[in-house]
Amino acid sequence: MERWKEELIPLLPQSVQKVLHVIPDQDRILEIRLREGKPMQLVLEDRDRLVYAPGGLPMMTQEECANLLSVFCDRSVYAWEQELSNGFITLSGGYRVGIAGRAVTDAERVTRFTSVNGFCIRIVREQIGAAIPTLSYVLERGKLLSTLLISPPNCGKTTVLRDLIRIVSDGLNGCTPQRVCVADERFELSGFSNGRFAFDLGTRTDVVSGIPKAEALERMLAAMSPQVIATDELNTDADAAAILRARGCGVTVLTTAHTGSFRELLMRKALSPLLSDRVFSRIVLLSDRPVGAVQTVYDADGTILYQREEPK
Repeated sequence: MERWKEELIPLLPQSVQKVLHVIPDQDRILEIRLREGKPMQLVLEDRDRLVYAPGGLPMMTQEECANLLSVFCDRSVYAWEQELSNGFITLSGGYRVGIAGRAVTDAERVTRFTSVNGFCIRIVREQIGAAIPTLSYVLERGKLLSTLLISPPNCGKTTVLRDLIRIVSDGLNGCTPQRVCVADERFELSGFSNGRFAFDLGTRTDVVSGIPKAEALERMLAAMSPQVIATDELNTDADAAAILRARGCGVTVLTTAHTGSFRELLMRKALSPLLSDRVFSRIVLLSDRPVGAVQTVYDADGTILYQREEPK
């Protein structure tokens, strides 16, 4: 049985559990979306599916939404206000839950939610070997090149990143083993909870979790003497500045960004300094068929090194 079925399904309302236990597409679910007064939406690898409660009723009531948030927050929503202010929480095992509802702001910053009416639950799967198709493009004489993995959501960036970290750390598949430091702000790479890691990130890997990735990167550069620094989802100017400093120290960087194409990547303002300074020797655009497949590979100048041919 897949791990998420044991760890995540028991947290959900009984009506949702009953449906999930009998639907035929369990192994292909990428996201579970629950909304007050509406059917459940299951996002699959190649489509989505709407599922109603028995009798064609909505899957979630307002009361069930409030109770589910309480369950996700270990019955102490107040203790999770910092995480909720970001619009999501990360559960034990690395499952990210996006939150929709009525927010309260203070000085233009979200401080809390007074009511919640929707959840986007992202299913996390560890796929050992997911990074192997990428390896031949990101290694040079066995050593990892600074690499940026890009794709739209649900194409396996985090899955491939996690597997690359493991391969580099353990020195597998012709890769020279190196010390890897991981900035795991939202616990999604390691799935760290209750004193243990849910995912294998390799024997030479150190992880700093639960603080902004830019701060974690700075701490690791100062104290952990990494050869490779890895983090997920570059978004801010601070993230980019920390990556620039790492490269300036001679550290290889491995990271990801949400974007649908190289052209869209060029429009990401926060990432512009990294691209103009040619920080990434390889930029790999991933496809979702299958998840994590390599679509296009670029060098630091944006020259195409590999382009997958689409079937006619």
